[in-house]
Amino acid sequence: MDKRSYRVISFILHLATNRGSFFFWLFVRFISAILPLITIYQFSQIINLLENRTSFITILWALVWIFVVRILDNFLRLRSITKLEYEISCISFDIHNYFLSDLQAETKSERHEIVQSIRNFADASSVTLNLIKQPGIDSIVSLCLIPPILFFLDFRIFVLNFAYMFIYYAVDYYTTQRYAHLKDILNTHTETYYAKLQESNDFDLEQTSWSRHFQRLANWGFNEWSYLQHTAVIFYSLILLYLIYTVTTGTKQISDLVLIMGYITQTQVLLNSLSSIKDSLTDMLVGLERLAKNSTVSAIDLDDLI
Repeated sequence: MDKRSYRVISFILHLATNRGSFFFWLFVRFISAILPLITIYQFSQIINLLENRTSFITILWALVWIFVVRILDNFLRLRSITKLEYEISCISFDIHNYFLSDLQAETKSERHEIVQSIRNFADASSVTLNLIKQPGIDSIVSLCLIPPILFFLDFRIFVLNFAYMFIYYAVDYYTTQRYAHLKDILNTHTETYYAKLQESNDFDLEQTSWSRHFQRLANWGFNEWSYLQHTAVIFYSLILLYLIYTVTTGTKQISDLVLIMGYITQTQVLLNSLSSIKDSLTDMLVGLERLAKNSTVSAIDLDDLI
């Protein structure tokens, strides 16, 4: 997360009137995100027990512990997610109240456009916070824990995984810049369309224009995710090929392959999640910039915030 994104998130959380409850359930969500990584290790251990022809009772106890961890994971994850959904919906209203508290528009059309801008920003904020709630927190926890785990398991895998994450981020950074430009144009047409929709039945031109720009954004979304997923497939295949070689030469066991590929697969999931969050953060920044540049909205100073 860059400095601007961090400051915007901080600004949104500053508006929250019930921050204590939000941060408590966010902490519970962090705890729940650690448990799936433990399950991956537990599963590989069962494979190892089977390889070594360990007694059934020992394997059964290992299964019981997997069951316990999964039940605990489900309870903490579902409880924290539902609570955070409520807190995030409250934050959306806090954003509305903040910007609308001193709004003064000269015409109805102008007010409609400004209100739509506020809705764009509030909706983008809600989507971003919900993505951070899940799967964003899972991704952050995995990003912090998986590289050190791979470092101790196999240094070569650690290097390949680091290269994968670096290249993925570089591609994501480039594609997001183009996404931000197209999103800003689409927001402009969204505001114009809804303002015209509330004033007149003659909105065919605005609707056609909005659809054309949305199609441009959707096409770029396809290109963006294609680049990212192809990068993931290349590195996934390289790492799997290396592990298959080590198993066939006797350097590693099948349980090691299962363990490492479990963490590599988790890495791909977390990178995909972070890309979605990055696009959502971009939506927030674009929406906030449009609000800050509107002279009618006096509640925010773009220079002070970002």
